[in-house]
Amino acid sequence: MANKNTGRRAAKQAEKTVRKLPLSARIIIALVIVAALAVSLFFAQNINYALGLKSVSESAYDGDSTQKVLNGSGGSLNLHFVDVGQGDACIIELPDGRTMLIDSGERDSDDTLIKYIEANIKDDEGKAVTGFDFAVLTHSDSDHCGEMKDVLTRFPADTFYRPNQQATYKGYADPGTADLYGDYSGKDTMKYKEAIEAGYAGAKVTYATDATDSEQNKITPENLTAEDEGYYEINFYSPVKDRYSDYNDYSPIIILEYEDNRVALSGDAEKAAEADFVANATAQNKTDRFSVFDDAFTVQAIKLGHHGSSTSSSEQYLEVLTTDVSRKDVRIIISCGLNNKYNHPHTQVLVRLEEMGFSRDNILRTDENGDIAMSIKFDEASGKYALFVGADVVRTQNSVSVGAVDVTWTQIAVVLMIITVAVFIVIPAIYDMKRKAGKRR
Repeated sequence: MANKNTGRRAAKQAEKTVRKLPLSARIIIALVIVAALAVSLFFAQNINYALGLKSVSESAYDGDSTQKVLNGSGGSLNLHFVDVGQGDACIIELPDGRTMLIDSGERDSDDTLIKYIEANIKDDEGKAVTGFDFAVLTHSDSDHCGEMKDVLTRFPADTFYRPNQQATYKGYADPGTADLYGDYSGKDTMKYKEAIEAGYAGAKVTYATDATDSEQNKITPENLTAEDEGYYEINFYSPVKDRYSDYNDYSPIIILEYEDNRVALSGDAEKAAEADFVANATAQNKTDRFSVFDDAFTVQAIKLGHHGSSTSSSEQYLEVLTTDVSRKDVRIIISCGLNNKYNHPHTQVLVRLEEMGFSRDNILRTDENGDIAMSIKFDEASGKYALFVGADVVRTQNSVSVGAVDVTWTQIAVVLMIITVAVFIVIPAIYDMKRKAGKRR
């Protein structure tokens, strides 16, 4: 009973203290608290996990595993979408033994990408690779370039593609300024500067990615023609402008083709870059490079742009890449981090995919499925080359419930906002009204 009385006395004392504050002070305090709670909602998912309001559980993946897809795939073309959290990192193993790295994810003290490369990317003799033939830095955001310095220092690339942005961090002398073209822009972050520095330190050939430049916009195997077994193409269809207002749009839209199977990759390309691509692919008098995009054109897999953000993967873009008939079989890959603060992938993108005829069962995400592997290889059952896809786990988020209601930070923050307004404004106002009414009597 003593503890209860002590608590009541403390509450009453606090209430009196609040009532003594001038109205202006109470309003300012309430606004500060409410504003802080409102800002916290942008980090609601992180707070949920920090407070134990949500947990993550894993269960077995129902489809093929990454290792099953990759095992025995000699002579095939393999793609690895590495789970680097909220970021992008893709590795391509080509049939002629060449390799390509596309982006690196955010800087990682655990060296996740480096460890993955050491464990999974082998040369023709089965030994861990010592470098890449190609490295593509799609654009300058840290969730794509943050780990590039460490990776390229350990595994240098012979040919380095970089965005048409000068690295300007603290007066840094960008070694690739001569590669830039037109009205190029600049980026002054340390991680971009370090990525550029590492790319040029080991490269023999360097490009600022330009899909209009025939010297660099197509990669094919050496000494093979389109009729030869093992022939592949990697085509860059964007960027087609020297400058974009959004750094994401420097990301190249790439289509990889091997044995009648195609995969579309696009970094963080958004509306402007996608619109340029769509305009070229649907032009009445399209150039020879874009003539492949006819009514029958389809890819077998798409890595969605910008982690499944609503600013990418427009309906028009998806229509160019697929047909009404093919969509139900097209695989969708989304690279995003578990519990990411951007809520990627966005619901409206998932709804758009479903409404357009893509199958929900064909969507794989690194936040849910971890590392994802693809292999284009000969399928004895069908007698032709086919795309195989594998993952390892399914991660699900579990909420703490009170009764039938899931308790999350969003609900808690809203309640705290209401209490704040009540304690600092509403209750003192009611008290003042009662006090004044009592004096009149």
